[in-house]
Amino acid sequence: MRVDEAMTDEVVTVDEATTVSDCARAMLTNGTGSVVVTVDDDPAGIVTESDILWAGVAMDDCLSGIPTRTVMSHPIKWIRPTATVRTAAERMREEEVKKLVVVSDSEMVGIITVSDIGYHVSDVARGVTDAMGLKKRWESDRRFR
Repeated sequence: MRVDEAMTDEVVTVDEATTVSDCARAMLTNGTGSVVVTVDDDPAGIVTESDILWAGVAMDDCLSGIPTRTVMSHPIKWIRPTATVRTAAERMREEEVKKLVVVSDSEMVGIITVSDIGYHVSDVARGVTDAMGLKKRWESDRRFR
């Protein structure tokens, strides 16, 4: 499976001039766990729920008083849409991140997260199991009742 088959193509972004409060609001409004921070419409960093939590506790300041650029992770970690999901998972492990921005021809085209990979892998596994008839055979086996 390729990254472009599992990624989310609508990426929530904020400008670097925003505050951490703006990031949190964008995440809540859009139901996401991160926002990509842009500079001149180019991805420059990422702010996650964990970053917001850290900012709120460690900086001991109102979130509206904390500039986004002080908490964003950068440089941004990215992957090509034609890469495999396995490659994306390996890259996440190596980089110790849970999200990769998907870039094609220097343009951000999506984002892939650990959750996206988990969802699609489990969906594929269910499909394979059903296709092989294992589910029916397993459910009908008296040893497993």
